[in-house]
Amino acid sequence: MKRTLSPALLLTACALTLTACSREEPAAAPLRPVKLMTVGEDAAAFTTELAGDVRARVESGLGFRVNGKIVSRRVETGQRVQRGQELARLDPRDFELSGQTANSQLIAATAQLDNARSEYARYQALAKKGHVSATELERKRVELSTAEAQHQQAQSGLSLEQNRLADTVLRADADGVVVAVLADAGEVVGAGQPVIRLAQDGPREIEVEFPENRTALARLAKAQVSLWAKPNVKLPATLRELSAAADPVTRTFRARYTVKAPPGALALGQSATLHLQLPAMSNGTARLPTTAIFGQQGRTLVWVYDEKTSTVKRHLVQSAGVEGNDVLVAGLAPGMQVVAAGVHVLAEGQKVQPFTTTNHD
Repeated sequence: MKRTLSPALLLTACALTLTACSREEPAAAPLRPVKLMTVGEDAAAFTTELAGDVRARVESGLGFRVNGKIVSRRVETGQRVQRGQELARLDPRDFELSGQTANSQLIAATAQLDNARSEYARYQALAKKGHVSATELERKRVELSTAEAQHQQAQSGLSLEQNRLADTVLRADADGVVVAVLADAGEVVGAGQPVIRLAQDGPREIEVEFPENRTALARLAKAQVSLWAKPNVKLPATLRELSAAADPVTRTFRARYTVKAPPGALALGQSATLHLQLPAMSNGTARLPTTAIFGQQGRTLVWVYDEKTSTVKRHLVQSAGVEGNDVLVAGLAPGMQVVAAGVHVLAEGQKVQPFTTTNHD
């Protein structure tokens, strides 16, 4: 017997068929939008300034080579001195007495040497005639050698005491300017203790203190110097020395810059400003916001966007310093697109979409 579907069942079957046909594949998840910045696109230059002062390249702390009490000081701070000029003097009385003692010892040693020479000559003559034995002659030769050594020792002792007496006078070892007086008449000082600080004539430099987060700028940035007295005149400067250790009190790093200036243009102690300028792209160095940097296993990294594949990949960089919310990094090429924010939610090879106003809306 042939069965037929009732109208109700037929309508239900058609409805189910139409529903199945109308189903669509689920929509793909939207790509994560990322904010990008192009390396080298910002032409603005990174600049900073540090205060410093004019110093001589060579500054010597001069002191006596012997102990004693200062009886006179002949110079004042700021005074120009010449090589060999007397700066200060110690009480010489003890050294004069030591010199007299050494001189007396030399006189006695000279007399003993003369006597030993005469005796040895006499014994040589007697030995030729056979009146003294070879042993007696050898004994006199030994006595002569001993007298000669004692005489030489006395001479050296006298020379030493004469040098010590001369060292009671402190003299300038070069032409220059006295920048500090560290001890005065009436004070007892030890050997080697600085008494006068002398800035020698020659090249002039600018001394500045770098904070810990800017030491890399010392080697990377272009430097210029201006004096506070002439702020509109900028002179080229070159880094000569950067301390390897921080000052234990200020926790800053001392740097010295050689300044190319006409003779006499820089006076010792003048206040100056060091201008440091680093373009956004200079020798592979770029300026990025701190939000673009992340660390992994002790490395400093950024995400670089590949426009062809719409993916991001890690890129190793080196930090060159921090300025506010900006980080100076090395290791990026001009034209690279770097993710500027949200770096901690990305993964290697992840597909992303550049952030635009349209995306945001």
